[in-house]
This record gives sequence, C-alpha cells and structure tokens, in this order.
Amino acid sequence: MKTTLTSLAPELIEEICAKIVLTHNSTLAEIKQDLCNLRLTCQQTRNSPIPYLFRDVTLDAQKRRSLSFLSTGAEIQRYVAEHFMVFRYARVLRIRFGSNSGASSSAGWKQIKMPGMSDSFLVPVLSTFQSVKSVEWTVESPDPSPQIIDALSTLPDLTTLILHFNGSPFHDISLTKLDYLQRLSVSNTTDDRFTGDIFTQISQYMETKATLTHVSIETTASGLRFPFPASPRPPVPAVTEAATAPSGSEIDAAPTSPPTPPTVPSCPIQFLRIHGCGFRFKSRPNLSTLTTLEIYHREIPANASIWTILQNANVKLKRIVVDSIPIPLLTYLKSYSGLEKLAISIPPASRNHHQNHEWEWQHMSGHIDHGDFYEKVIGRHHDTLESLSLYKLSPVGDWDARMEADVETLLRCSRLSTLSIDFDVTDLNKVAIRLSNLLATALQFDHLRLLAINWVITHNKDISLERWGLERNIVEYPIPRPAVFKISTGLNLFEPKLKGDGKRRWQQVTIKPVGDIAMGLGWVL
Repeated sequence: MKTTLTSLAPELIEEICAKIVLTHNSTLAEIKQDLCNLRLTCQQTRNSPIPYLFRDVTLDAQKRRSLSFLSTGAEIQRYVAEHFMVFRYARVLRIRFGSNSGASSSAGWKQIKMPGMSDSFLVPVLSTFQSVKSVEWTVESPDPSPQIIDALSTLPDLTTLILHFNGSPFHDISLTKLDYLQRLSVSNTTDDRFTGDIFTQISQYMETKATLTHVSIETTASGLRFPFPASPRPPVPAVTEAATAPSGSEIDAAPTSPPTPPTVPSCPIQFLRIHGCGFRFKSRPNLSTLTTLEIYHREIPANASIWTILQNANVKLKRIVVDSIPIPLLTYLKSYSGLEKLAISIPPASRNHHQNHEWEWQHMSGHIDHGDFYEKVIGRHHDTLESLSLYKLSPVGDWDARMEADVETLLRCSRLSTLSIDFDVTDLNKVAIRLSNLLATALQFDHLRLLAINWVITHNKDISLERWGLERNIVEYPIPRPAVFKISTGLNLFEPKLKGDGKRRWQQVTIKPVGDIAMGLGWVL
C-alpha cells in the first residue's frame, strides 16, 4: 500500500515538524512558513505543527504596534485569551521593543520609544509567557530595563538569557534578580562604566549562585578585564574548647560539637567565551568543570596566560576556539589527549590576503612549525577530534596523502565531522589537480559532514573568476557514495544530490545569513 502524508501516525508527523525546525541554511521566517504550510495542508496535519510553529516568538514593537496600546488589564487578558497558543507553546522569546540599529534605520524606521511602553503593558504581557526557557533581548538605550527584568524574573523556567546591546541603556539592569540562569550571553557593550558594572554582576552571580554553566562576553569597551570569581575556600573547622568545671565540682562539662560551617555555592562553569577584553582572577579560580573555552589573544596577548593556568590545574578542555596559537597554548595542547574541537578563528579582514597578514600571524603564533603541530598536537588528539578549523595551519602541498605527512596525519582523525581549511589559489596551473586531490582526500573521512574551504591568495587580487571556476569543478566532481558531506566556500553551499541520470553531484545553493546569536554560540534554544 502506498504511504502518504495523511496516512502517517501523528507521532511521525511531529517528527517531521521537529526536523523542519532543525533545518540548516533556512531563516526562522522560512521555517515558520514551512510549518504553516504543513498545518494548512489538511485536517490530519493541522495540530502536529502547532507546538513547533509557536515555539519561537518575537515580540517586536516595529511589527506589532497594536501591542503598545494594550493599556488595561482587561485588554491584556483578552489579547492573551485570543492568542493562547502563542503563550502556551512559546519556549523561546525574542524581545525587540525598538531599534536604533543601522539595519532598522536604513529601512526607514526610526523609533526611540513606543507609546504606552509602560509597566502596565510590559510586566503583564511578558509575565504571561510562563513556559519560556530562553530569552534573546536586543537592548536599546530607552528600553525600560528594570520593568523588563522584573517581568522576566517571574518566568519559572527561564534558564537562558542573551543580551545584545544597541547602545548603553538609560536604566540599570540587575541580573541578580534572575535566580536560575544557566546560560548568559552579553554582547556589543561599548561604554566602559556600564560594561564594568555588567562584568561585576556576572562575577557576583557566578560566586553566589551555583547555576551558571555557560558564559559569553563580547565587548568593544577598551582596557577592561573580566573578574573571574575565585573558587570557594574550604571552611576552617571551628575549634571549640570544652568548659572546665571547677575542682571538686559535681557538674560535668557537657561535650560540645563544632558548628556546621555554611556551604558556599560553587559555579560549575563549563562554557566560557571572552572576546574584546582580558581577565583577572580574584584568587584561586575554580576551572575544574570547564570544557569549552573561546578566547582571543591578538588584541590582548596577556590572555595567553590562561593556558598555563589550565595546564597547572590539570584541566583538559574538550573544545577550544582561538585566533592564534601562542606558545603556552601549543605547550598545553601537547600535555594531554581528548580534544574534540580546535578552531583557529581569524577576523574576516585578515583571511583573504596571506601576504599582508604574514607578520601578524607569525607575531601571534610564534613561528609554529607545521610538522611539529601535526605530529604532536593533531597526532596526539586524533582519536577524539571531531571538528578542526586550521586557517594558516592548513596543509600547504598538493593534498596527496601518499606523499604528505600532514595530510596523512589528518586522515588518522577517524571521527572528524567538520573540517575548515585554507586553500591557496595563487598558482592557477596546479589549482585544479590540488582541488581534485582535496576532494578525494575528504571523501576518505567516513564521518565528515562539512568541508569549509576558504579561497586565499598571496597577493592583493580579485579572485572572483578563479572562485567561479573552482566552484564549477566542485559541481562537476563525481560523488562515489551516498551520505557524503556538504561543502561551504563562504558565499555558497554545495549539497550532495542525486541527479536525474542516477549520478550524485554537489548542487550549489546560496548561504543565507541567519541572525541568530545562539546559533553562533553553538547553543540550542
């Protein structure tokens, strides 16, 4: 019997909806449109998409101007009753009450503050999202921050807060009112005083509440250092002397037990991301639970000292994202095994012309020897590595595993699922054969799901024509087996497809920018 969509069990249709939500290379609006279309297909598919369709809600003053005029409690209750599915199924809430950002201004919309944006509107509406677990708030200067924080503090399941600042707020933001945060991201702060205050609040939160596991900080304020909280010191047991009875007394001294020392919460930090600032430790840091560290050294070389601290504390990270490989990091990577992700991330302005940035790279990375890096770092972690982004440390030869030790070492990483490399297109006579060798080598990774190629050239030249020719070669390259990886070239994505002639080829699709901060952090909301 032929299987149709309407003949599927509701549980299977829900699985289809879940897969749509996890669709890569699609914007949130496109995903919601797909779910809406599925819901309107027929009666059998009407209910299954609802939890996923209303799972991610954006409260946008630009698009929902009518919300600003819900000034009475009765109007708010009526609105909630009419849109009960939104408030019932929402798990992710994105707040945008106004915008001073360049994107909105260029679209011709300039808003300072919506009329009626008062306590009577904000607190009741936000407090109605009782099932929300994650909030992404684009903070504008005039936003009534105290009222918004008060409203968010009433959400019992709120564990993730992402704050992106478009200017410094006119009002204070008190993070300590939110009791059970597990993941906190603060980005795009510019004012030194405000950023310092936020740093202090995050540090105090980590010290006093044992809930935060993920912290991301990104700032453009200059000269600041994040005060990483100290680990709690073990309490000193109280020495209690027994009372001594006078000589000849019939009263015996009653034994006394020492008082129970108060317990001090210990923040089990697992994910730490620091961009644009340094750090300082108040005293002994508690880093034993840390598994992921993303930190840049280019602008703040002193940040490289963190690797010596981690090595001395015997902390073995699983995931590392950096913008260079200073000597302390190289020493740290050689000291243990078990690394799952190593990403060398370089700002886009530094990625196209290697010659212009050769000195900068060498200054940051201390003239690292390729052979030593592959043998003693990649080789040491080859059993566990799942994601590699190599930038300047990519293999520089013809990608022939039979002749190049670097490529041979890479092939030992049997669990590799993501590989990002630089590919030099300066010598056009060798580019085609090198690209063919690269694809042939990549096809030897059984678990590879994404190959990211960054075209580079050693002199300042427009490589648009070369890029077009190389991408044509990718499209024409035969794929020998199913379930093969995708290829990203920065501007385009190539997905393996089965063509009408029965042969598999990579098909070009345009990469769509997805403005999701959580996705950039690797957080699933």
